[in-house]
Amino acid sequence: MKKMNKLRNLLLDVIKNEIKNEKSIAIFFSGGTDSLTCLFTCLELGLKPILYTFHLENYISEDVKISQKIANYYDLELKIIIIKKNKDQLIIDVKNLVNNYRINNKICLQILYPFPYVLEEVNESLILTGLSADTLYGTNYHSKMKNVKNFNEIRKNLINSDEIDGYISLKKMVRNSNKKLVAPYRNQKIIDFFLSHSWNELNTPLQKNLSYEAFYDYFKKLKVYRESSSLPINSKITEWHQTIFSSKLNTNHRKHLDEIIQDILQDKT
Repeated sequence: MKKMNKLRNLLLDVIKNEIKNEKSIAIFFSGGTDSLTCLFTCLELGLKPILYTFHLENYISEDVKISQKIANYYDLELKIIIIKKNKDQLIIDVKNLVNNYRINNKICLQILYPFPYVLEEVNESLILTGLSADTLYGTNYHSKMKNVKNFNEIRKNLINSDEIDGYISLKKMVRNSNKKLVAPYRNQKIIDFFLSHSWNELNTPLQKNLSYEAFYDYFKKLKVYRESSSLPINSKITEWHQTIFSSKLNTNHRKHLDEIIQDILQDKT
């Protein structure tokens, strides 16, 4: 239990130092373990953040349903942004994201796709995100790290890269909106803490067990624990982006979205 308390205390210290006296706080919220730890930390600090989530029109994801349950339980304001499925607008959005943030792969593109829409609705000057926790836990879809010997080397490389979760691009996006992004799982103290643990120590008996145990009292009350899942897949962004293949962005008849992204970067569309 000592290790679990240490993570809780680290999150409390890091977030408290980042937000200082700010009371108006937003959270990019999915209802998953990582954004929940941000919320629980805020509640521990006596704060009532505004929660922001999204869904594509005509499809309410599991993230939205769970977010509603959590917001209701704590009497928090939840703002749900509905993204309309307009193919012409999708083309504009994709080109803007790729060109403005030099996105070079589909994973980052699909993770970042909803954020310009969400940011339009955010009034708070400070935004919390649980982004990058998957990298530290070794639970992202880039690598099955359970049996990898060089677990730390892989995590260090990924945490310094924008390719895994789009953090660097998201930070720029938030800054361009004159807001501040706080990502506790990018704080060096928390990174060092995670790097001192093996995959099994982090993810057994439950996936992201350290977070679950750190805020066990909250998870026990809410009964909303679930394993990590892909935001683009669960929200059907991946499915929606399949329409790019039949759009004017694919004049070169590419079969992979990464290739279309490279065409956009090289102005070959």
